[in-house]
Amino acid sequence: MKKTGRKISIATKISIYFGLLISFLIITVGCSTYIRIQQIMELQIKEKGEAVASAVTALAAEWLQAGDPQLLNKLFSDLKANEDIGEAAIVNSGGKIVAHTNTLLIGRTVSEGSSEGIFQKSVSPGPVLSAPVRTAEGSLLGYFYIQMDQERTKRYMRNLALTMVFVLLAALYAGIMLAHIISKRVLRLPINDLMEATRHIATGNFAYKVPVRKQDELGNLAQAFNTMTAYLTNLFRTVQLSTMEMAKSSQLILARTESYCSTAGKDQKEMTELTEITNAARRLARVVDRLNSLSLQFKITN
Repeated sequence: MKKTGRKISIATKISIYFGLLISFLIITVGCSTYIRIQQIMELQIKEKGEAVASAVTALAAEWLQAGDPQLLNKLFSDLKANEDIGEAAIVNSGGKIVAHTNTLLIGRTVSEGSSEGIFQKSVSPGPVLSAPVRTAEGSLLGYFYIQMDQERTKRYMRNLALTMVFVLLAALYAGIMLAHIISKRVLRLPINDLMEATRHIATGNFAYKVPVRKQDELGNLAQAFNTMTAYLTNLFRTVQLSTMEMAKSSQLILARTESYCSTAGKDQKEMTELTEITNAARRLARVVDRLNSLSLQFKITN
């Protein structure tokens, strides 16, 4: 025995397709927006690092010349408090770290002109920027290195992604429900009208007309259904008229043959032929009566 699955209504199918369309649009717009915001935030982090490097190098040149480490320590303490800055350091011209956000690294010697060994491994390392520290006369005192921290950016992007997923689910649910309601309002009455008309046709009522509620595709379908029932009405009316005429003709033939058979003076051969004609006329009359009874079961007028 063939198993039949659960039937899905047209309204439900339309709702699902509409929901998928909304999901595609939201995902497309959301992904492009997400990528664009991430690029903007990364650019902002880099610009902020460049601005910090420009400001620090100007101050560091004076403080290095003055030989006051406390001012540098205060400056790097402020840099460490900034959540967008991972680590920062000043390396003098001899390759020695003279200031660092991590005080344990002060005094370490590193390769000149390279940031290798200056920064420890960070959880969310960002871009590394460097700027030379020069005197007013242009003499090189060292380099300022800064590594930006992208943890805040990543945290913001995670929250943004969660928000976008929530918005997607909410929009998907709202879109499916809205499409379901609209499709049911649009399709329910025309489909119910066609189903009701089909039941009338199945019971032989060809006089039933489907109401045309709107001038759209469903309205055209209702008009086509009414046109079909009109053709069927004319067909059955023709059948009824034809069977009535056949009934009259068969009754006339039967009456004439029975009357002729009752007349005397016929030989045996003629009587046999007349009897056969009479029997055939009776059978034709019975068939015509059944056809007439069958055609009368159909209602073709209001």
